[in-house]
Amino acid sequence: MTLVIQPGWVWDADHGLRTGHSVIVRDGVVADVVPNGPGQAPTLDAERIVAPDALLLPGFINLHNHALSAPLFRGLADDIAPGDLPGHIVYSLLMPLGDVAAQVMTEEEIGDAAEMALLEGLRSGTTALLDVYRVAQWPFIERAKRLGLRSWSCPYLFSAPVGMTPDGKPTYSPTADTGFEAILRLFERFDEGPRGVTRVGFGPHGPDSCTPELLRAIDSKARELETIISIHAAQNLIEIEKVRAAHGRGSIDHIREMGLLRPGVVLAHGMFATDEEFSTIAASGAALASCPLAFARSGRFVPLARMEAAGLRLGIGTDGVTLDMLHELRTASAFAKTQSGTPHGLAAALILRAATRDAALALGRDDLGLVAKGARADLIMFDLGSSRYQPVWDPLKSLITNGSAADLSLAMVEGHVLLRDGRVLTADAAAVTRRGRTAIERVWREAARRGAIPGSIAARAAFPLH
Repeated sequence: MTLVIQPGWVWDADHGLRTGHSVIVRDGVVADVVPNGPGQAPTLDAERIVAPDALLLPGFINLHNHALSAPLFRGLADDIAPGDLPGHIVYSLLMPLGDVAAQVMTEEEIGDAAEMALLEGLRSGTTALLDVYRVAQWPFIERAKRLGLRSWSCPYLFSAPVGMTPDGKPTYSPTADTGFEAILRLFERFDEGPRGVTRVGFGPHGPDSCTPELLRAIDSKARELETIISIHAAQNLIEIEKVRAAHGRGSIDHIREMGLLRPGVVLAHGMFATDEEFSTIAASGAALASCPLAFARSGRFVPLARMEAAGLRLGIGTDGVTLDMLHELRTASAFAKTQSGTPHGLAAALILRAATRDAALALGRDDLGLVAKGARADLIMFDLGSSRYQPVWDPLKSLITNGSAADLSLAMVEGHVLLRDGRVLTADAAAVTRRGRTAIERVWREAARRGAIPGSIAARAAFPLH
């Protein structure tokens, strides 16, 4: 069956904005993009979607996310008050709460919570994502497949998981079980190869929590398996100081010495990287995934203007905060403008490139992030017919400045329609949400009982924790 989509506008980063074109989808690929007119084909055995007020573009690729973290930390990690935490939020709240979740959740509950988060991403135009999670949370893979999403799973590896003492000092606890062998088993079970919809890679937590031996082993195996690596880098000052004390160099230089500054590696955050380090990343071919809302929640601007100026391959991730990619893209663009003091920082076409074509290339997929003949048909379409957009001067700027996920009218992966007219077709959204909520509320209760949620934060819960 052939699907012919006739939107008002078609856009991708390589071909720019096109009007008066039809996109023909057949057998999982974009069969052609043709001007509308008497000679347009095909006309037989084709379903048509005619949407004159709509913008069709490649599906968003979320380049750094923690799906389980989104519902797990929702509300708990916001508006942190003085005295709520003894130290850095990652080590004194997020990781301890994640530890409890890993210990108490059943495989079914993990899947339920992950599916609820993935549903939220799909509804905002995410068709593909790189997700980082604890090895035990592997049911994420099955739920992403169930929804029809394209995924890259990079489970965590640790040589020494990081914690925090009651007085706010970081602790590193060496472990013999790094997660390496477990990831190889997941790869064997689920990975579909370099052109597959479901991929498994490696997620070393950071250069401070993984030994050089482990990082080199990861690099070697990832090259052998032709898969990707995601690693937190220059994420916070604790990490940077630990790496410098242990190895006499900054985090980015250390990662380079380990062989991990190269194409096929996605660095997460780079929050505290210097301009020189951004230039080093740009020259290496590695990509940087920035998650502006995650740091804004803690009162910090991600240095997106400096990242843009360095010319590095930039992707955008939600880091498990809202999972709304459109909201994240608007935030990134606004941050870059504010920081540069110009009205053109990360302009609409550039930020959309980061979320589509550049993210695809960062993941080694030259057949994604395009609306072009031969590209895989991972596509989304936003209806710009409502009062928030009209009249439309420039559809890209209208989407980034005024857009809402509520106006997503179509989403597909490999030509399979996952969402149509705003309704998810691959899941019962209400049932998914109900199961996910139940799973997370049980974790919250247990975490509060164990003290993993500090008392001042637990006191704000909107439902009984006991």
